[in-house]
Amino acid sequence: MRYFLLLFVLIIGINVSAQRRNTLKIIHANKLKSATFNGKKGQKLIGDVAFKHGKTLMYCDSAFSYKGKNTIDAYGNVHIIDKDSVDIYSNVLFYNGNTKLAKLRGNVLMKDKKMTLRTEKLNYYMKTKSAFYFDGGVIVDKENTLTSDIGNYFSKQKIFYFKKKVVLINLDYVMNSDTLIYSTNSETAFFRGPSTIVSDENSIYCEKGWYNTKTDISIFQKNTFLKNKTQELGADSLYYDRNIGFGRALKNVVLFDSVKNIIIKGQYAEYLEKGGSSFFTDSAIAIMINESKDSLYIHGDTLRLDFDTNKVAEYFYAYNKVKFYKEDIQGKCDSLVYSLSDSVLYLNGRPLIWSDNSQMSGKKIRALVKNGSVNRLYVDTNAFVIQHDTLEYYNQVSGRNVIAYFKNDAIDYVKVLGNAQTIYFVKEEDNSLVGVNLASSSNMRVLFNSKGISNIIYLSKPKASLNPIKKVSKRALFLRGFKYYDYWRPQNKNEIFYWEPEKVKETTKLQNK
Repeated sequence: MRYFLLLFVLIIGINVSAQRRNTLKIIHANKLKSATFNGKKGQKLIGDVAFKHGKTLMYCDSAFSYKGKNTIDAYGNVHIIDKDSVDIYSNVLFYNGNTKLAKLRGNVLMKDKKMTLRTEKLNYYMKTKSAFYFDGGVIVDKENTLTSDIGNYFSKQKIFYFKKKVVLINLDYVMNSDTLIYSTNSETAFFRGPSTIVSDENSIYCEKGWYNTKTDISIFQKNTFLKNKTQELGADSLYYDRNIGFGRALKNVVLFDSVKNIIIKGQYAEYLEKGGSSFFTDSAIAIMINESKDSLYIHGDTLRLDFDTNKVAEYFYAYNKVKFYKEDIQGKCDSLVYSLSDSVLYLNGRPLIWSDNSQMSGKKIRALVKNGSVNRLYVDTNAFVIQHDTLEYYNQVSGRNVIAYFKNDAIDYVKVLGNAQTIYFVKEEDNSLVGVNLASSSNMRVLFNSKGISNIIYLSKPKASLNPIKKVSKRALFLRGFKYYDYWRPQNKNEIFYWEPEKVKETTKLQNK
């Protein structure tokens, strides 16, 4: 019994002590009188009113303290000082000492060392040091001004949660979001839902991510797009440093250049917005858009786009296992350079080009592009032109250098400069074979039509003979260096990703014996 009596006394003592600590204390008022307010009895305090709850001090012009309720209504020049860390001002305060909930109304101003908050209606929870507004608010710190319809502030963590019509205004940009979390300590904004960041340089859209407003470094995720005056970059994830205009994009990367009408895709990219080079890799493909004709598709292990200081694309590069496709022309090489300013395409490293039923090869190939189509081809050193005539025969032209002229997306004629040689299968109008023309000359011009070679003009000291096909050995039907690579030729834009052919044609095996 003594034990239980002692325990009872201790519990009563603890409760009394807790109640004392939880009781509102009136510190000062010029006038104090009993009164009834809203049908409830209490005390009316007038003039320089001050009261205390724990370590929190509250001031106002007048107040009404309800008898036995541990609550108070304060009016006029309300000021709350919460442990010297937060100051809150308002016209009216409804405070419950039991729940430690302060409801502030009218011209509410909340301040700490990092920021100020203005709103018309604010609920402040003393216990958790958190604030909630629901009728619109404006937060200002050293760098930013933020507005939203709804906001929660946790002063211990210095974190804000904003919802509905969230707008953050910085000297350099404006953020808009549906849901935003902002840390005043790190000055970092976290996005949840559709969000935009608009500046003089660019605009950014994402549906998830974060932005450090102090360092201007960010990561954007989910339907991310970065757009400036000349390019638009999209990706699943984008790391972005605004200071140097650098972006690192991952997965489903797409860059669109509106000036040069170029689309580049890949699974990884590094993007320099202010000039310099941007490169793409992992299933990378470039599309040179031609609005009036079919577009040019280029693939390589690595693609690179160079910009000038005005953010205008100057050069396009493709490295390693390069293939390209266009309905009227296809190609393959080790590396490729496309000068976008003068529309010249350079192919290096065992280049091959196919057009219609013709194949061209050499040490280097240079193509002049006009109105989206190849206008002229320069084949330098060990130039070779092969035209597949039938299943058995191939018209052939070889020389030191070759210049091919195009008309209506097909070869019109070819100039052969130095050590020119041809093998040409002559046919009647009914397509019956007459014989094979074997010819050589220093220089020559070869004319083409829809059926193939139509005529050869020898420009100097030709040696030519027309021979019955039966009197010419199979080996003599192929010029030295003949190699037909039709199995490498992409038949559609998807085949530019396939480097090694699955099957080598029998004709190629035969010719290489």
